Amino acid sequence: MMTLYTAVGRYKMTGKGLPLVTAGGRECALTPHELILWSNLAFRILTYDELKAAFYKKEQELHILGELDFEHYLNRLIMRRLIASGRDCTGVDALYDLLGRLYLQSSHTGFSAKVLTFIKLCLRHGISMRQAASVFHSEKLEPMEKQLISLLNRQMLSTAELIQCAQKDIKQLKNNDELMECLYQDDDTDCESLIVESRFSETSIPVLTAITNLYLKQQVVFDIL
Repeated sequence: MMTLYTAVGRYKMTGKGLPLVTAGGRECALTPHELILWSNLAFRILTYDELKAAFYKKEQELHILGELDFEHYLNRLIMRRLIASGRDCTGVDALYDLLGRLYLQSSHTGFSAKVLTFIKLCLRHGISMRQAASVFHSEKLEPMEKQLISLLNRQMLSTAELIQCAQKDIKQLKNNDELMECLYQDDDTDCESLIVESRFSETSIPVLTAITNLYLKQQVVFDIL
Protein backbone atom coordinates (compact mmCIF):
# COMPACT_ATOMS: atom_id res chain seq x y z
CA MET A 1 0.00 0.00 0.00
CA MET A 2 1.12 3.55 -0.75
CA THR A 3 0.11 6.63 1.23
CA LEU A 4 0.50 10.15 -0.15
CA TYR A 5 0.17 13.47 1.68
CA THR A 6 -0.24 17.11 0.70
CA ALA A 7 -1.04 20.46 2.31
CA VAL A 8 -4.51 22.00 2.33
CA GLY A 9 -5.15 25.74 2.41
CA ARG A 10 -3.25 28.99 1.98
CA TYR A 11 -0.50 30.35 4.20
CA LYS A 12 -0.51 33.92 5.49
CA MET A 13 0.95 36.01 8.30
CA THR A 14 -1.09 38.22 10.60
CA GLY A 15 -0.03 41.79 11.33
CA LYS A 16 1.58 40.50 14.52
CA GLY A 17 3.61 37.89 12.66
CA LEU A 18 1.44 34.91 13.63
CA PRO A 19 1.46 32.16 10.97
CA LEU A 20 -2.00 31.11 9.81
CA VAL A 21 -3.41 28.69 7.28
CA THR A 22 -6.82 29.42 5.82
CA ALA A 23 -8.81 26.37 4.73
CA GLY A 24 -12.52 25.81 4.33
CA GLY A 25 -13.22 29.38 5.38
CA ARG A 26 -11.34 28.90 8.69
CA GLU A 27 -8.20 30.62 9.91
CA CYS A 28 -6.00 28.13 11.76
CA ALA A 29 -2.99 29.12 13.86
CA LEU A 30 0.01 26.80 13.68
CA THR A 31 2.69 25.95 16.21
CA PRO A 32 6.30 26.07 14.94
CA HIS A 33 6.41 22.27 14.50
CA GLU A 34 3.03 22.20 12.76
CA LEU A 35 4.27 24.93 10.43
CA ILE A 36 7.39 22.91 9.61
CA LEU A 37 5.26 19.90 8.71
CA TRP A 38 2.65 21.86 6.75
CA SER A 39 5.24 23.89 4.82
CA ASN A 40 7.08 20.71 3.82
CA LEU A 41 3.90 19.71 1.98
CA ALA A 42 3.03 23.10 0.49
CA PHE A 43 3.13 22.63 -3.30
CA ARG A 44 4.49 19.12 -2.80
CA ILE A 45 3.06 15.59 -2.66
CA LEU A 46 5.12 13.22 -0.53
CA THR A 47 5.04 9.67 0.79
CA TYR A 48 5.07 9.01 4.54
CA ASP A 49 8.81 8.28 4.63
CA GLU A 50 9.66 11.34 2.50
CA LEU A 51 7.58 13.61 4.72
CA LYS A 52 9.00 12.20 7.94
CA ALA A 53 12.58 12.63 6.73
CA ALA A 54 11.90 16.21 5.54
CA PHE A 55 10.29 17.09 8.89
CA TYR A 56 13.18 15.90 11.05
CA LYS A 57 15.75 17.45 8.72
CA LYS A 58 14.08 20.87 8.90
CA GLU A 59 13.58 20.53 12.66
CA GLN A 60 17.33 20.00 13.11
CA GLU A 61 18.23 22.83 10.72
CA LEU A 62 16.09 25.29 12.70
CA HIS A 63 17.28 23.97 16.08
CA ILE A 64 13.76 23.66 17.48
CA LEU A 65 13.68 20.03 18.54
CA GLY A 66 10.35 19.22 20.18
CA GLU A 67 9.25 16.82 22.88
CA LEU A 68 6.51 15.31 20.69
CA ASP A 69 7.17 13.08 17.70
CA PHE A 70 6.35 13.39 14.00
CA GLU A 71 3.22 11.22 14.26
CA HIS A 72 1.66 13.57 16.80
CA TYR A 73 1.96 16.64 14.56
CA LEU A 74 0.89 14.71 11.45
CA ASN A 75 -2.24 13.28 13.06
CA ARG A 76 -3.15 16.65 14.54
CA LEU A 77 -2.95 18.40 11.17
CA ILE A 78 -4.92 15.61 9.49
CA MET A 79 -7.64 15.93 12.15
CA ARG A 80 -7.71 19.70 11.57
CA ARG A 81 -8.00 19.00 7.82
CA LEU A 82 -4.90 21.02 7.03
CA ILE A 83 -3.16 17.95 5.60
CA ALA A 84 -4.86 15.49 3.27
CA SER A 85 -3.84 11.88 2.74
CA GLY A 86 -4.63 9.22 0.16
CA ARG A 87 -3.93 5.50 0.33
CA ASP A 88 -4.16 2.67 -2.19
CA CYS A 89 -2.23 -0.14 -3.83
CA THR A 90 -0.85 1.81 -6.79
CA GLY A 91 0.52 5.33 -7.16
CA VAL A 92 -2.29 6.46 -9.48
CA ASP A 93 -5.02 5.12 -7.20
CA ALA A 94 -3.37 6.64 -4.13
CA LEU A 95 -3.17 9.96 -5.96
CA TYR A 96 -6.86 9.85 -6.79
CA ASP A 97 -7.69 8.90 -3.21
CA LEU A 98 -5.65 11.95 -2.13
CA LEU A 99 -7.07 14.47 -4.60
CA GLY A 100 -10.55 13.11 -5.31
CA ARG A 101 -12.26 14.96 -2.44
CA LEU A 102 -10.14 18.11 -2.54
CA TYR A 103 -11.18 21.38 -4.16
CA LEU A 104 -8.85 23.56 -6.19
CA GLN A 105 -8.43 27.32 -6.30
CA SER A 106 -6.26 29.28 -8.69
CA SER A 107 -3.31 30.81 -6.86
CA HIS A 108 -2.93 33.47 -9.56
CA THR A 109 -1.28 36.63 -8.22
CA GLY A 110 -2.40 39.91 -9.74
CA PHE A 111 0.02 42.26 -11.48
CA SER A 112 -0.22 44.93 -8.76
CA ALA A 113 0.70 42.38 -6.07
CA LYS A 114 3.70 41.28 -8.11
CA VAL A 115 4.85 44.91 -8.45
CA LEU A 116 4.68 45.34 -4.66
CA THR A 117 6.66 42.14 -4.15
CA PHE A 118 9.25 43.33 -6.68
CA ILE A 119 9.67 46.65 -4.84
CA LYS A 120 10.00 44.94 -1.44
CA LEU A 121 12.65 42.53 -2.76
CA CYS A 122 14.69 45.38 -4.25
CA LEU A 123 14.37 47.98 -1.49
CA ARG A 124 14.03 45.97 1.72
CA HIS A 125 16.04 42.86 0.99
CA GLY A 126 18.72 44.24 -1.31
CA ILE A 127 18.05 41.71 -4.07
CA SER A 128 19.15 42.77 -7.57
CA MET A 129 16.49 43.92 -10.02
CA ARG A 130 17.29 40.98 -12.29
CA GLN A 131 16.71 38.47 -9.50
CA ALA A 132 13.60 40.26 -8.23
CA ALA A 133 12.13 40.27 -11.74
CA SER A 134 11.62 36.52 -11.39
CA VAL A 135 8.28 37.31 -9.68
CA PHE A 136 6.96 38.22 -13.13
CA HIS A 137 7.98 34.88 -14.62
CA SER A 138 5.07 32.62 -15.58
CA GLU A 139 5.34 28.87 -15.89
CA LYS A 140 4.57 27.45 -19.32
CA LEU A 141 1.35 25.45 -19.17
CA GLU A 142 0.28 22.42 -21.20
CA PRO A 143 -3.15 22.49 -22.99
CA MET A 144 -4.92 20.47 -20.27
CA GLU A 145 -3.38 22.66 -17.57
CA LYS A 146 -4.61 25.79 -19.37
CA GLN A 147 -8.11 24.33 -19.63
CA LEU A 148 -8.23 23.62 -15.90
CA ILE A 149 -6.93 27.07 -14.98
CA SER A 150 -9.58 28.63 -17.22
CA LEU A 151 -12.26 26.71 -15.31
CA LEU A 152 -10.77 27.68 -11.94
CA ASN A 153 -10.50 31.39 -12.71
CA ARG A 154 -14.18 31.89 -11.86
CA GLN A 155 -14.83 29.45 -9.04
CA MET A 156 -13.46 26.69 -6.83
CA LEU A 157 -13.97 23.20 -8.28
CA SER A 158 -13.30 19.70 -7.00
CA THR A 159 -10.97 17.24 -8.70
CA ALA A 160 -13.98 15.10 -9.61
CA GLU A 161 -15.75 18.10 -11.15
CA LEU A 162 -12.67 18.99 -13.20
CA ILE A 163 -12.48 15.43 -14.52
CA GLN A 164 -16.12 15.57 -15.57
CA CYS A 165 -15.60 18.96 -17.21
CA ALA A 166 -12.68 17.56 -19.22
CA GLN A 167 -14.73 14.53 -20.22
CA LYS A 168 -17.54 16.77 -21.46
CA ASP A 169 -15.01 19.18 -23.05
CA ILE A 170 -16.28 22.08 -20.92
CA LYS A 171 -13.71 24.88 -21.06
CA GLN A 172 -15.48 27.59 -19.08
CA LEU A 173 -18.17 27.88 -16.43
CA LYS A 174 -19.73 31.27 -15.79
CA ASN A 175 -21.06 30.54 -12.32
CA ASN A 176 -22.24 27.85 -9.92
CA ASP A 177 -25.63 27.61 -11.63
CA GLU A 178 -23.95 26.61 -14.88
CA LEU A 179 -21.84 24.07 -12.98
CA MET A 180 -24.98 22.49 -11.51
CA GLU A 181 -26.66 22.42 -14.91
CA CYS A 182 -23.68 20.77 -16.62
CA LEU A 183 -22.65 18.19 -14.01
CA TYR A 184 -25.55 17.66 -11.61
CA GLN A 185 -28.43 17.24 -14.02
CA ASP A 186 -30.31 14.46 -12.23
CA ASP A 187 -31.29 13.66 -8.66
CA ASP A 188 -28.95 10.65 -8.49
CA THR A 189 -25.81 12.76 -9.00
CA ASP A 190 -24.17 14.32 -5.97
CA CYS A 191 -20.61 14.98 -4.81
CA GLU A 192 -20.02 11.40 -3.65
CA SER A 193 -21.38 9.74 -6.78
CA LEU A 194 -19.34 12.13 -8.92
CA ILE A 195 -16.17 11.10 -7.07
CA VAL A 196 -16.86 7.42 -7.76
CA GLU A 197 -17.79 8.02 -11.40
CA SER A 198 -14.80 10.26 -12.09
CA ARG A 199 -12.33 7.71 -10.75
CA PHE A 200 -13.03 5.46 -13.76
CA SER A 201 -13.34 8.22 -16.37
CA GLU A 202 -11.07 8.05 -19.41
CA THR A 203 -9.96 11.61 -18.60
CA SER A 204 -9.06 10.79 -15.00
CA ILE A 205 -5.32 10.21 -15.49
CA PRO A 206 -4.74 13.22 -17.82
CA VAL A 207 -6.58 15.52 -15.39
CA LEU A 208 -4.79 14.10 -12.33
CA THR A 209 -1.48 14.65 -14.13
CA ALA A 210 -2.43 18.23 -15.02
CA ILE A 211 -3.61 18.98 -11.46
CA THR A 212 -0.38 17.60 -10.01
CA ASN A 213 1.71 19.65 -12.43
CA LEU A 214 -0.27 22.83 -11.69
CA TYR A 215 0.21 22.27 -7.97
CA LEU A 216 3.96 21.68 -8.29
CA LYS A 217 4.14 24.84 -10.44
CA GLN A 218 2.31 26.69 -7.63
CA GLN A 219 -0.56 27.63 -9.95
CA VAL A 220 -3.27 26.14 -7.71
CA VAL A 221 -3.86 25.43 -4.02
CA PHE A 222 -5.99 22.71 -2.47
CA ASP A 223 -8.95 23.55 -0.26
CA ILE A 224 -11.96 21.96 1.45
CA LEU A 225 -15.58 22.92 1.90
